[in-house]
Amino acid sequence: MTATRGQGGAATLAEPAVEFLAAARRGLDELEAREGTALATASAWTADAIEAGGPVRIFGTGHSRLLAEEVFFRAGGLAPTDAILEDAVSGYHDVTKSELTERLEGYGQLIIEHRRLAPPDVLIIVSQSGRNAVPIDVADAARARGVRTIGITSIAHARDQPSRHSSGRHLHEAVDLVIDNGAPIGDCAVTLANGVPMGPLSGVLGAAIMQALVIGAAHELLARGVEPPVFRSGNMDGGREISQQLLDRYWDRIRGW
Repeated sequence: MTATRGQGGAATLAEPAVEFLAAARRGLDELEAREGTALATASAWTADAIEAGGPVRIFGTGHSRLLAEEVFFRAGGLAPTDAILEDAVSGYHDVTKSELTERLEGYGQLIIEHRRLAPPDVLIIVSQSGRNAVPIDVADAARARGVRTIGITSIAHARDQPSRHSSGRHLHEAVDLVIDNGAPIGDCAVTLANGVPMGPLSGVLGAAIMQALVIGAAHELLARGVEPPVFRSGNMDGGREISQQLLDRYWDRIRGW
């Protein structure tokens, strides 16, 4: 059976889908203008960590953990990147339980203690709402150990919803540096004719933030005279050999490999 591609005029993309794509484009344009300075700082901190021999750690609960995987062990990604994928809060199985687990105070400290984070690591924490306890506790525990923390969150969403942490804080109030993804309250960018919201933007915008951050870090390393440790595609001839050298170099520092 031969695959076919749709022909012009054969079908029309649904209006809400068009609206979503337009919202994503606006979000990306606004992101560059609004968060350029914060992204540059985050890239510099990431370059600092790598230059000093430390990895970049990335953590998120629920769907936010997808942004950790976005740049982990991937072609064009920085090799010393460690995705902290905790089963109990990651949401790729027992998702309804993980939604409750991410609200438990104390679990975030356990994660950081178990991972033994320490300088010169830098930690990126992702949470759309920024209201749940685990990301906030992760930030607190990492900062207590002297680790720089970067939060990726929606300020609009956080300000609209009360914190679930006993301190009353949201993620953006617990980290050293904040990057606002600009996603709307509730995350969804479009509304169907029956009033149902759809089209979460945090994934699209978060992925762009992560890629811009690591590209910026690699550029900064080059400017410092340091060769960026960047993976190549294993599906390109010669790529596996280059990436294997990086795996050997960082093998004892990255848990997820």
